Amino acid sequence: MQTDDLLTRARRGESDAVEALLREYYDLIHAVCHRMVHNPDSADDAVQNALIAVVKGLPRFDGRSSISTWMYRIATNCAIDEIRRTQRRPVPMADEGLAARGGSVDPTDDLAAHLDQQSQLTAALGRVPEEFRTALVLRYVADLDYAEIAEVLDVPVGTVRSRLSRGRHLMAEMLTPPTPPTMTGNSPTGEPR
Repeated sequence: MQTDDLLTRARRGESDAVEALLREYYDLIHAVCHRMVHNPDSADDAVQNALIAVVKGLPRFDGRSSISTWMYRIATNCAIDEIRRTQRRPVPMADEGLAARGGSVDPTDDLAAHLDQQSQLTAALGRVPEEFRTALVLRYVADLDYAEIAEVLDVPVGTVRSRLSRGRHLMAEMLTPPTPPTMTGNSPTGEPR
């Protein structure tokens, strides 16, 4: 089924067309949310919220941007909302004490966290500030060009370039192993080495 016809039918509220459209773009939404939100449960919440927002927003989609750009914007906004929501959640006192001792309430929590952050790249991306992480995900995960990213984020292209440059620089700093101190100068006894 062609996307234009599918979109037209989905905007009219035809449930089979809405379902087909969501299936077609699910991987896109999932990838953006899971790269931006590193907690798997929270990322799944962001995906769910994005899918709901797409369904609710379809009748108002005006076609000024491509459907994929519109969905990237929704996924990005839902991921950012979820990041902010999780940062505001209080951590129960019992969990803090247990986590400080190296344990967790649920023994599978550590396994899930370990599997989710196995690669150094994923871990570093998780430490990059949100505005830079968003630009990096849209460029290198979603493969959008600068103009598309600018449209999704509603910022000038120059800002996109700046955020990508700064984000890449931060990632490089995090991924570069520290260099060991060189043994130059005098020894603790004052004699040359």
